[in-house]
Amino acid sequence: MINKQWIAALALGFSMSAQAADFTEADAKYALRDSSVAATQEARAAYKAILDQGAKDADLIRAAEGYLRASIFEGTHFYTTVGDTDRAARKKIFNDCWKVGAELVNPTVLGFQSPVYYYFKASCIAYEAEVSNVIQRLTLLPELNKALEAGLATQGGTTYEGGGLLRVKAAVKGNPEAKGLPGGLYNPDEALKLVDQALVSEAYPGNAEGALFCENYRRKIITLNELKKYSDSLATAEQALADFPAYLEEGLIPEFIRAETVDCVKTITELKAATPAS
Repeated sequence: MINKQWIAALALGFSMSAQAADFTEADAKYALRDSSVAATQEARAAYKAILDQGAKDADLIRAAEGYLRASIFEGTHFYTTVGDTDRAARKKIFNDCWKVGAELVNPTVLGFQSPVYYYFKASCIAYEAEVSNVIQRLTLLPELNKALEAGLATQGGTTYEGGGLLRVKAAVKGNPEAKGLPGGLYNPDEALKLVDQALVSEAYPGNAEGALFCENYRRKIITLNELKKYSDSLATAEQALADFPAYLEEGLIPEFIRAETVDCVKTITELKAATPAS
């Protein structure tokens, strides 16, 4: 069940505790990320400036989250997976995201294990794989699997970003292109269990619960379609399309996933239209 009082307190999606760094400008720019590519890049630059000023501890993680979220949004919102130009742009963004951006919160930098590092590394590798050729994907797969395994074994690894690592693993397990790969990677039944676990995940501190992440519903719909469970897929889509526009209107979606939720609602609308009636 969604804790509306708690969500209201996290209207900007960030911890309300006192911070040494001033995030006012960066957060304001981030809130405009869906207005243009330039706005998204300005938001990322603003968080990078905080990092470059020597942010430490909680400030370091928060600034890195903003930087990485802006990177992912730019890649997924402004570029498609179709066409050489868009694919090349996405590949560069996500390659930089996991090789450079995620390393800002590498455990060796932080001095401790954090799910933040593993989530963004795994997510960006997975996004890069979407626009890579077969050989490139096989090269990326070991890195992705290592990030997922280590991340899910880390405290908070099953709850950060609404069960984000579970969601990424479900995407890998449910991908029909994984058929025939070694290790029995393709397993949509397991993928469905993973995404269901993500959906009921509790909120990681300063984050949000799995039920508020539209991406969990999108992943479940894709997985149900892969399993040819079309009635369940349509029911899930109908629930998401009833709930999330209302959540957005009521201000229940924290800012750090607001624009992403708008995109997700559009995608689920398309998925529903393309799903067979039975």
